[in-house]
Amino acid sequence: METIDFRSKNPKEILNILGFLFEKSRENRDIGKLENTIRIASEIEIKSFNTHSKAIFHYYLGNAWSYIQDLKCPNEEFPLETKELEYEIIHFRKAYLLIKDCKDKFIECQILTNLGNLFSHIGRFSEAQEYFNACLKIDKNFGMALGNRGMALFYYARVIFNPVHQFIFMQYARKDLIKSLRSDQVYMDAKHAFRSIIQQIESSHEKNHLDDFEKYDNYYKDIEDVEVEYRKWCSENRLFINPLNDILTDSIASNDFLFTPSMILGLDEKPVYHSIFNQLKQEFVSARYLFYEALNESEPHFSDKNVTLMDTLDYSVYSLTLEQIKGTFRTCYSIFDKIAYFINLYLKLGYDSNRVNFKNVWYKNLVKQNGLDDRLSITRNWAMRGLFWLSKDFHEKEFESSIELDAKELAVLRNFMEHKSFKIIESFNEGWSEKTETFVIDRTLFYNKTFKLLKLSRSAILYLSFLIFDEERERNKSRDAKKSIPLNFIEINDEDKI
Repeated sequence: METIDFRSKNPKEILNILGFLFEKSRENRDIGKLENTIRIASEIEIKSFNTHSKAIFHYYLGNAWSYIQDLKCPNEEFPLETKELEYEIIHFRKAYLLIKDCKDKFIECQILTNLGNLFSHIGRFSEAQEYFNACLKIDKNFGMALGNRGMALFYYARVIFNPVHQFIFMQYARKDLIKSLRSDQVYMDAKHAFRSIIQQIESSHEKNHLDDFEKYDNYYKDIEDVEVEYRKWCSENRLFINPLNDILTDSIASNDFLFTPSMILGLDEKPVYHSIFNQLKQEFVSARYLFYEALNESEPHFSDKNVTLMDTLDYSVYSLTLEQIKGTFRTCYSIFDKIAYFINLYLKLGYDSNRVNFKNVWYKNLVKQNGLDDRLSITRNWAMRGLFWLSKDFHEKEFESSIELDAKELAVLRNFMEHKSFKIIESFNEGWSEKTETFVIDRTLFYNKTFKLLKLSRSAILYLSFLIFDEERERNKSRDAKKSIPLNFIEINDEDKI
């Protein structure tokens, strides 16, 4: 490898060499060779590559990091934080952003499938469905996406504490897995794994029940059209606090059903966790509606009339609807720190509540350099892992360690909105920078970034509920039930309620 002069090679030759070396090293289970090839690849100048070649370059690097991760952690047990997973996410995300501008739908589907698998693996299982669905929207018969979506739904079902919801997830998991077996794209080892999951599902449920996909009632028929339109928008964009909305967009899933699972509290304990969760949920659904209302408002609000503003000749715009979008952004961003506050209390980490935030709650003494908190680093709680990895999208002061490519932009945007000067303009401007006195952003771009935060905060609330369920399940194994009392705000064992 060291003897190859990449400067004399064209992009296609470079990619062929890298692809061959990565695959050969994987076959030989040679971690050292994989790491060395990655090191040399990182020194290759790719500015001259076209967009498609850049996408393939990052796709290969994402695969290479995944090979190392698999070789180091061959079973389901893996450390909470590894550099391999971080780089895998970063490179696959870069590859996806680039490939979207190309016409290579097959590679785009492969990248989306890999991202779906990866996000499911690290506990961001709700977001994983978005990647699988995006792939299957391009090619509804893409076998590996179908099979892996089925596997992801099967594991997702295991954290769902409503038995009716869990069964529906098993139905759709099995449906995807069976369909994937008919695909010529799926290799034999994968088919064996998919068949194994099908057998597990069928060993727990009757086949005739699994094949019986219920025709749900139309729950929109008795509500006003304006509410129907709102609920359809939420459902189609998968914005309900309801795991069913990750697989269904029917009216049956158009409600914010999810709550805290059954919890055992001591006689002297207050239902503080239920109260905080209620607050998070209400703040989210209110922000969601404000965003929807702002998107669909075509006429100026009367409160904007007779408001005289100076024309600064920069195409800036001001209105109540834009303030609603800004309010949505603020609310969604704040939800993450409130989740950290919840985790600190619920897991009894003992940190100063005035210093805890979503980025630092995972670390010893709230300092990343000190390493992960020992009580969290060994967790097998899948949803807790998901929240940890979601927090890595928000490393405001350490952008190089962020796995979200937009982390810096989101942080700068929030800082200017909250503490400095911020304005929205109608025509696109690439010059939004922290170096200017005023942060300037295009209206459509700001809408898109706010919508992204809305989606992330919805996922975070789901993960928090599932975190509690898994934690309570573990606590109940060692707790003397006679010394505590069950507290259920809502009965969750009603088989007829969805």
